[in-house]
Amino acid sequence: MAYSIRPLVSFERTLRKLDKQIARRVIEKLEALAENPGIIGSSMANLPKDLSGLHKVRVGDLRVFFWVDHRKEEIVPYVVDRRDIMYKNLYRGK
Repeated sequence: MAYSIRPLVSFERTLRKLDKQIARRVIEKLEALAENPGIIGSSMANLPKDLSGLHKVRVGDLRVFFWVDHRKEEIVPYVVDRRDIMYKNLYRGK
């Protein structure tokens, strides 16, 4: 069963900053995960409490961070950016 995609404003803001072709690849990756949610792995470990349950997926040099709500059957994209920037920002609050 396919999941719906409900992006947060933070995701939409970072997606708009990307080249259109790269942004399309990010959307295609999320759509593929929504069509087959069984391939979504486990959530990331050692995150601040407000980010618990966050998942990630790689699209080229970018990382897409998102939550999965299996009860509501939806994927909630949080943000997308380069790996070095994202990990620095994610773990800064710890």
